[in-house]
Amino acid sequence: AGGTGAGSVANQLYNPTDITLDADGNIYISDAGNHRIQKWEPGASEGTTVAGGNGAGPAADQLRYPNGIALDASENIYISDAANHRIQKWTPGASEGTTVAGGNEQGSASNQLHAPSGITFDASGNIYIADNGNHRVQKWEPGASEGTTVAGGNGEGSAADQLKYPTGIALDASGYLYISSGISFTLDNNRIQKWALGASEGTTVAGGNGEGSAANQLDWPTGITLDDFGNLYIADYGNDRIQKWVQAQLDNDGDGVGELCDNCKLVANANQLD
Repeated sequence: AGGTGAGSVANQLYNPTDITLDADGNIYISDAGNHRIQKWEPGASEGTTVAGGNGAGPAADQLRYPNGIALDASENIYISDAANHRIQKWTPGASEGTTVAGGNEQGSASNQLHAPSGITFDASGNIYIADNGNHRVQKWEPGASEGTTVAGGNGEGSAADQLKYPTGIALDASGYLYISSGISFTLDNNRIQKWALGASEGTTVAGGNGEGSAANQLDWPTGITLDDFGNLYIADYGNDRIQKWVQAQLDNDGDGVGELCDNCKLVANANQLD
């Protein structure tokens, strides 16, 4: 997708910030500089605008520097509309989006967001938002008029209960959040924090050893994702690399099969794999 220089025609992109895939292998791209979301089918030479594309602005058919994107099973697109401080939901084929979080101007109140970045959601449709400028992660239930802080929210910092400009976010099958925290133009955290839902603080599971390029360091981590075994893949922006961090998994029944893959979590049986 793209690769033909920065621009706004159908075969071009301009400062893409995030991507996701659907079950058919179509790529959805947050084309931030063009204030639109592009869908590229496998093997296509150009993309189709599926959200935004009507110039930068706050109207329902517009976006302004979209950032994180996520798809649900019905191929509804959830978009971190960063400069509009809101999350927009676009149904397939729609000409405009609906605000499902934020949209009450920039701020730190429970019904506001500040430059939202990465987003994800759980099986119940709850949205988890890396609320970048507020140094917190917000959980918005379907239809809610405000969010609940589930990570950070204790000011900008590097303590276990703090975040600093969170960017990427992922949720594993056991309900743990993984949050990238770091930004290059100021003293930063350069770490990935793991937060249990309801916990008052997180645990560093990657980085956290100062800014650098050593194997145990990160430099401005941005996007993150998880595989089926709980291993982390990190866009290590400042080091121009992707890092894989292997994680030890919980094994409550002691059968050597981690919880993410164990079909029988309470009875030891190493052959019971899902």
